[in-house]
Amino acid sequence: MPWKVAALSEIRLAFVHEVLTLQRPLAQACRKYGISRKTGYKWLRRCQGQPQPALADQSRRPRRSPGRTPRSLEEEVLEVRDRFGWGAPKIWAWLRNRTEEQARAGAWPCEKTIGNILRRHGRSAATAAAAAVPPQFFSRARPNELWQCDFKGPVEVGRRRWFPFTALDDHSRFLLALRPCPDVSMASAWQVLWQTFGEFGLPEAVLCDHAFGTQYAGLPSVSWFEARLIRLGIEPVHGRPYHPQTQGKVERLHGTLEREVWPHVERGSVAGFSAALQRWRTEVYNVLRPHEALDGRVPLSRFAPSGRRRPAELPGPEYAAGSVLRRVSGGGDISWRGYRILVGAGLRGEAVRLEERDREVAVYYCHKQVRCLGHEQLSKTKLL
Repeated sequence: MPWKVAALSEIRLAFVHEVLTLQRPLAQACRKYGISRKTGYKWLRRCQGQPQPALADQSRRPRRSPGRTPRSLEEEVLEVRDRFGWGAPKIWAWLRNRTEEQARAGAWPCEKTIGNILRRHGRSAATAAAAAVPPQFFSRARPNELWQCDFKGPVEVGRRRWFPFTALDDHSRFLLALRPCPDVSMASAWQVLWQTFGEFGLPEAVLCDHAFGTQYAGLPSVSWFEARLIRLGIEPVHGRPYHPQTQGKVERLHGTLEREVWPHVERGSVAGFSAALQRWRTEVYNVLRPHEALDGRVPLSRFAPSGRRRPAELPGPEYAAGSVLRRVSGGGDISWRGYRILVGAGLRGEAVRLEERDREVAVYYCHKQVRCLGHEQLSKTKLL
């Protein structure tokens, strides 16, 4: 049973009762209650001549505030805010410009004071944004418009590290793929995605980490992974480095795996581990587990396979007759009129199309433009 602690006002009343009624010496009563004589005299003075002793703590706010901004001025500041939606700097400048003489005389408050007035009345930008803007959820309008995919951190299975590769539909949160891979290479990711394309069809775009793309000396180029997506008519999209929020849905899924799957899944063999992941994906996550972003619905209620079926084999690049073509060298560049233009090591041995426009030249791989250089950028002394 917990101890009962008396309220502070009751303890003070007991102290006053012992001194005034029981005639206990002040010094002895102060020692008993652990207070100084100065504090004891303060509570005795407050109780003398009062029908009901005022023993509760009183406000420390001063009785007068001669420096407080007048109410009429506060109302004028708020009126300007409501009329124009300005912040403290603009309101202060507006008041200063309107009444230069009063500003020079110090009649108007400083910019910081105006900011305090806005915050005190809930008119500051931060307060208004926090109160008015609800949490935003960004998702595509229909299934298969965008897939998010990424590797999950290593998991020890059968005394070896494996890297689960996940693919998630952005609109429905439907978990398309969850398979362990021996490494985090593009080849391993492509093997899983190729099988997933065969099962659910082709999406319009695939969002993945920037590691699936490539750059050379800061120049944009096409990676081996991106080239295969382009040949299937899929737009490769990448999040910027050190910004996991771009792939927030798949990152949220990885947190769910750590909380709900890893503590319970069997890890003795990779075959048993993979089978357990597939059961959780098909029997729990997609069909039973409610999703807050879907208003408590399950992902299967929002998902439908794509109408674009995967071909039996990966098609090669196709170009119209009469196109100006160049073969990509082993270094990932092409030669055009004595210039070296980088297109990407992922396109080694592939053909690309050049299109010369007014004062610029564009390079296409299949339907996608991979480079566009103005004539002023062309140089025969360096790789472009």
